[in-house]
Amino acid sequence: MLGRLKTDFVSSVLILVSGTVVAQLIAYALSPIISRLYAPEEMSYLSLFSRIVGFLAVISTARFELAFPLPKREEHAFSLYQVTLKITGIVFLIISCCVFLLSFHTWSDPNILFILALVPFGTLFLALNNQGMTWAIRTKDFRSISVSKVFLTLFNSVTAIALALFSLGYKGLIVAYLMGIITSSIVFVKPFFNVNKQNKPFSWKGRKFAIAKQYAAFPKINLPHVLIELGKELFIAFYLLYTFESDILGLYDFSYRMLRLPISLIGVSISQVFFNKAAGMVNEGVPIFPLVKKTILILFAISIVPFTLLFFTGSDLFAFVFGEPWREAGRFSESMAPWLMMNFLVSPISQIPLILKKQRAFFILSLFGTAIMVFTLLIGEIFPAWNLTFPEILKVVSIGQFFFFAYVLGWTIWLTKKFDV
Repeated sequence: MLGRLKTDFVSSVLILVSGTVVAQLIAYALSPIISRLYAPEEMSYLSLFSRIVGFLAVISTARFELAFPLPKREEHAFSLYQVTLKITGIVFLIISCCVFLLSFHTWSDPNILFILALVPFGTLFLALNNQGMTWAIRTKDFRSISVSKVFLTLFNSVTAIALALFSLGYKGLIVAYLMGIITSSIVFVKPFFNVNKQNKPFSWKGRKFAIAKQYAAFPKINLPHVLIELGKELFIAFYLLYTFESDILGLYDFSYRMLRLPISLIGVSISQVFFNKAAGMVNEGVPIFPLVKKTILILFAISIVPFTLLFFTGSDLFAFVFGEPWREAGRFSESMAPWLMMNFLVSPISQIPLILKKQRAFFILSLFGTAIMVFTLLIGEIFPAWNLTFPEILKVVSIGQFFFFAYVLGWTIWLTKKFDV
């Protein structure tokens, strides 16, 4: 059993990583070009748009998509898929109406109108992409996930470079971001229609909502949990944009995204395979700690060299690769490296509380982490006599988040051992 587990897990990870490594290479290869075509101030608007869309996309699925791999019968899982699509459509209409009404408001920053106009479409396609990706996890269609990740990165980066020729500024960045999401979601269209045709005879309206009711913990507990996390990121964007210089948000977000690339590409790939494998093992009553231990060791081996390198040479590395205007972003990366390395280790196995139905405890733990983040970020406001600069505040934030994620890692390992016993 353990030998087969090892073979299946590693082969699935390799399929996903093969695509995500290509996507990562594209992102890293084209980032030095993009960073020389766009200023940090323009990156600030992209940061704001992506965080608004990410926040609303979670509402658009009510987190039901996370439950797709859990039902034993495919028709039950697809009924849940159909319910999620209806929620997405309703939320899209509501957001569109809100944006229409907000367009009549006089904004002090006229750039907000352009951002608002594209928010409904960014939300819709990101929600569809998330649903298609999670369904592919259930069906073990890891190749489609890899292709979608490559498309996301490729179309995002290439479009941003192309639109820079027309001097569109931040608008080019936002349109490129939207093009990446759209092309990524298209990959899952054909598989959806195929499975829809197969499950049409089993489509009963009453059963859809009965099955959704079985997984009500996801919108009731997991949704508020994630909204708090994403709301925290949205708060950071607004706080940095209106408290410090206009380029601080762009510098911080660029550094944050570069550090999170291993998390969002390699880490998420391992997380997707881990979620599918761990959910099956729990259903069969198989001990999951060996899988958790193996996953953590793989993540540590991947992360130790790049994060250590960034910790000691981040400012020089960013200036050399992305251009001198981004040296400050490199200094930010030096401060954030320990925090985001620990986040990288925790991210894939954070699915364990969902699988073991410990969402409530994990939600409370997440609230505590958010409180630490907000407190450390506002430490300059709380103690104005200290006269802290943003780089100094960021170091305090990083230390707090490092110890928080270290605790989450230990708690998750304890949870898996308790289940196995």
